[in-house]
Amino acid sequence: MTTSSMNTAATNSQEINFNILLKALQGLTMFRPMTILSISMFIGFVALLVLSRIGAGIGGFVAVLFAFIGLVAFAALAGAGYLGAGFSLSAVVEERETPGISTSILFGIYTLPRLLGLMLLEGLMVFGLLIVEVILIEICRIPVLGGLLSLVVFPSLFLMNVALTAMFLVAVNLSGPALWFGESVSNALGHVLAVAKSRPGPVFFVLLLLFLLYLIVGGILAALAAYAASFTGALVVGGMGGALQSASYGLSGLMSMFQLPMGNTYGSAMAYMGYHPTFNGALYDYALLIVTAAFFVVVVAIPNTVLQLGLAYLYADSRGLVDREAGTAMVGKVLQKVGSAADAARKKAEEAAQQARQHTQNFAEKRSAKTEDEAVPAAPVANKKHFCNQCGATLEPDEKFCGECGSPTGN
Repeated sequence: MTTSSMNTAATNSQEINFNILLKALQGLTMFRPMTILSISMFIGFVALLVLSRIGAGIGGFVAVLFAFIGLVAFAALAGAGYLGAGFSLSAVVEERETPGISTSILFGIYTLPRLLGLMLLEGLMVFGLLIVEVILIEICRIPVLGGLLSLVVFPSLFLMNVALTAMFLVAVNLSGPALWFGESVSNALGHVLAVAKSRPGPVFFVLLLLFLLYLIVGGILAALAAYAASFTGALVVGGMGGALQSASYGLSGLMSMFQLPMGNTYGSAMAYMGYHPTFNGALYDYALLIVTAAFFVVVVAIPNTVLQLGLAYLYADSRGLVDREAGTAMVGKVLQKVGSAADAARKKAEEAAQQARQHTQNFAEKRSAKTEDEAVPAAPVANKKHFCNQCGATLEPDEKFCGECGSPTGN
């Protein structure tokens, strides 16, 4: 690649593609990804409702357990719907045949572990950076020198965290689109890190505009749906009267199980309010539940399709402007550093354990030797001979004066 072509590629990588916003608005007319997300989330909602109802009937810890399982099922199906809808939208971006609804949902279920693994790796990287920052802050606790270092470290950490936050938001929001296009976990991580490193500014700015567009479209649809709901409700109330009130009691009872009841409070609450369900009353309950789901589809699924289509175009536009091999190499270096750090920590742990065992053994040997020394009685000290300092004659131990020259012995 020549120098001029490299400069052109670098310039293009920093340009902001506003056409992505116009392309994203095409999601308002794409009903297949809306249907995929709606079906998945509705099934998850029903699973949550049923499991919570069963747990409420049993009561106790089982109620909490079943409610938790229902929440996990809802989150898993919502994630599968998100991935499936994105898979359908990726076909639109690449101008290929759009997959069917069932195929997209199965793709979302199959790809969900990849999404969890990718999020786990990104979380570990953030945790590693957090450890580095904590170490830098601990260094600043050193007397005198730490205070001087803080003048540089604290502002540097602030600026670095601003950049890292922007890069993290770019990587997280492009992780899903990378999987929509069939990337493996390693390739997806390499791509999103390369994009976050090479062009975080343009991508982050487009992300902000996409989320702003999502809020505007969602707000307009929410106002429209709220007006439609109030108008429909007025018609139903006027035509059904008390029957609708009973149905609303039933729906409230169905929704009350999300409060994690510790017993079968649903039936007692309904009986207290005078609500005795009939066949039509039960159907009215579920009719209101379907209305609630339809409200959710209009307010959430439609603007979410706009957002997902924009993210798909943004990822497709960004991955063509970054070096894929550089991103993959960066991932390899990160994993290699993590592995090297783990090996170093393991070796240090083994050395510390060996030193501890050696210290314990030395202490035991010293204590054993001391015990043996204390057990052996000390040998009597032999009588030493003393001599006169003046004449050198042999003295008795208790003599005060020398028997030869009469000099004092000092005893």
